[in-house]
Amino acid sequence: MNAAHVEIELKFLVPAASRAELAAALMERGTARRVSLIDAYFDTPDQRLAGAGLAWRMRREGPRWVQGLKAAGVDALTRFEHQVVRPDACPDPQAHADTAPGQQLLALLAQAGAQGQGAVLRFQIQQRRLLRRVRTRGAVVDIALDRGWLKAGAEARRLCEVEFELVSGSPVAMLDLAERWRRRFGLIHDPRNKAERGHALAAGLADPPLRKARPPRYDKDASALHAFGVVCDECLAQVSRNAIGLAEADVGLRAEHVHQVRVGIRRLRSALSAFRGWVAEPPVELVDGLRALFAELGRARDSDLLASGIAAELRQAGAPPLAVPTEGGTSDLAALIRSDVTQRLLLAWIAWRAGLEAAAPQDTLKRLARQRLRRWHKALAEGCRGFDDLDSAAVHRLRKRVKRQRYALEFLAPLLPRKRAAGHLRALAAAQLALGEINDIVVARDRYQALVANDPSAWFAVGWLSARLAGARSRARDELAAVANMEPLPR
Repeated sequence: MNAAHVEIELKFLVPAASRAELAAALMERGTARRVSLIDAYFDTPDQRLAGAGLAWRMRREGPRWVQGLKAAGVDALTRFEHQVVRPDACPDPQAHADTAPGQQLLALLAQAGAQGQGAVLRFQIQQRRLLRRVRTRGAVVDIALDRGWLKAGAEARRLCEVEFELVSGSPVAMLDLAERWRRRFGLIHDPRNKAERGHALAAGLADPPLRKARPPRYDKDASALHAFGVVCDECLAQVSRNAIGLAEADVGLRAEHVHQVRVGIRRLRSALSAFRGWVAEPPVELVDGLRALFAELGRARDSDLLASGIAAELRQAGAPPLAVPTEGGTSDLAALIRSDVTQRLLLAWIAWRAGLEAAAPQDTLKRLARQRLRRWHKALAEGCRGFDDLDSAAVHRLRKRVKRQRYALEFLAPLLPRKRAAGHLRALAAAQLALGEINDIVVARDRYQALVANDPSAWFAVGWLSARLAGARSRARDELAAVANMEPLPR
C-alpha cells in the first residue's frame, strides 16, 4: 500500500452531554475552521464494493467536488484513501486506476456491469465539520467533530462523532492525545467508519452487526512480530466491534454480542500465550483489565443462559415454579462498555499494539510454532485421557486448555500442513463444545443448589441438571478421546 495514500485515524462517538463542551474546546484559540460536507456513496445493488471493503464516494466541499476511494488498512488505525478533484458531481472510477484498490474497484464494477448491475447511490451523509489541528509532543493531529445525518431513502439517522487523524509524527503520540480527550469528554471508541454505518442504514439494520472470529492471513515466511500483529489486530477487531454492539444494540440482541466479546478476549489471551517469548509482553494491567472485563461479561452471559435457556427447559420438564437465580444480566451492559474503565482499556490495547516490538531474535517462526504446538498437544492429550478422574474445577481448566490449543492452531495455521491442521481444529472444536455444555450445566446446577436451603423445590432442578451432567460427561469423553488420539503435528 502506497504510504502517500494511507491515513491513520481513530473515531469516537460523542455523548450528547459532551457535545457542546467538545465543540467549545475545539474553538479555543480561534484555530478551528468550519466546513459543510455532502457525501454520496456508491455501490452495486448487490453491494460488491462493501463486501470487498471498499468505500467509493463523491463529496461536495463548498464549491468543489472531490471523489474518494477508501479501503481497509493493515490494522485498526490505518486505511487507504485516494482522492481526486472532479469537475462535477459525476463519479469516474478510472480516476483511481493507478492504485491497487482502484484496480479492484474497476474489476468489481466491470463484473457487475456484465450482469446488468451498474453502480447506484446507496446513501448520503450531510454533515457540518469543526476541524482543528493540534500539535502535541511527538505528533501533529487533526481533530474533526462531525455532526449531521446519515440518509438512505426515507431512513435517516443522526450522526455525531469525533475523529483523530495523524498528520505527522508518531501514532502512539496521537493515541496519547486521543486518550486525554476521551477521558475529558467521555468519548466512546467506535471502530466503524461512516461507510459501514451508511450501508447498515441502507440495508435496514438497526444495530451494529456481530463480528465473529476470522482466520488471520500472513505469509509462511512472516516474522513473529508481523504474524502476531495480524493476529492481535484480528482479536482486537472482534472485541471492539462487538463492544460497540453492546453499547448500542437493543437488549434482545446483546447476548450474542456478549458471547463474541468474550470469545475475542479469550482469543487475544491465547494469542499472548502462543507468541510468548517471540514478541514483547503487554503490561500486567492490560491483561488484568481483560480478565476483569471477561468476568463481568461472564456473569451477564451466565444469567442470560439461565433465564432464556435452562429455565425454559426446566419448565418443560415439569419443574415447580421457581425464581431464576440470576446475577447481573444484559440490562446494564451499555453502561459497562461506555464506562471510563472499559474505554480506557480498549484504547490502551490499541496503543500497545501500535507500539509493538519484537522480543529477542529467535529461530524461524515456523519451527518455533510447530515445537510449541506439539508440546502443548502432548500435555493436552494427557489431560484428556484422565478426564474421568477430573472434578468440575479441573474440567473447567481442561476446557481452557482446549480453547488455547484451538485458537493457537488458528493463529498459526499459515505455518502448518493444511489438512492436518484442519483435522486437529475439527476435533478441538467438538471437544470445546462438549466441555462448554458441561460448564453451562455446572453453573446452572450450582445456582439452583444455592436456593435449596430456602426453597426445597429447587431440588427438582438440581436433580434434573445432575442427570444432564452425566450425559454431557459421557459425550465429552468421546470427543476428548478423539483429541488424545490425534496424530501430532509434524516438527
